[in-house]
This record gives sequence, C-alpha cells and structure tokens, in this order.
Amino acid sequence: MKMERGNRAEGNRIRPEMTILDIVASHPRTEAVFRKYDRQAGVCLCCQALFDSLHETAIKYELDLDALLDDLNSPEEPHGG
Repeated sequence: MKMERGNRAEGNRIRPEMTILDIVASHPRTEAVFRKYDRQAGVCLCCQALFDSLHETAIKYELDLDALLDDLNSPEEPHGG
C-alpha cells in the first residue's frame, strides 16, 4: 500500500535516492540544473557524482538537498546561479 500512495503522490518526481545518471537520463533538462550547482559543489557533478544518489551528493558537496530537489522538480528552466 505504501508504494501505491508514494506513486500517486510523487509520480515522476525526482527523489533523493535517485542517482544523477538516472535523473539526467529520465529528465534531460536537469543537466542544466546540475551545471548551476557545479560552482557551489566545486566540481562537475555530472562528472564526479554520476553514480551517487542525490542524497549522497548533497552530503558530500554540502548542498541544500531541499533546494536542489525543488530546482530539479521545477517545470521551469533554471535561472543560473
């Protein structure tokens, strides 16, 4: 039952347990969002953390996971940062 509720509530939303590779493959526009966070992380996230979960990446590079998720799940294009 829990899975059904989660699927309805979240649909195609990007979640913290997803890897950057999975996110970019499923949602190509998110590559621009990750580029926006590269400067704050001090590395190319798509290069250095491609196989890490979003949660692990946020911890490792001291990123605000909630803000990152909001940006990734936003239907708008990122505004640069």
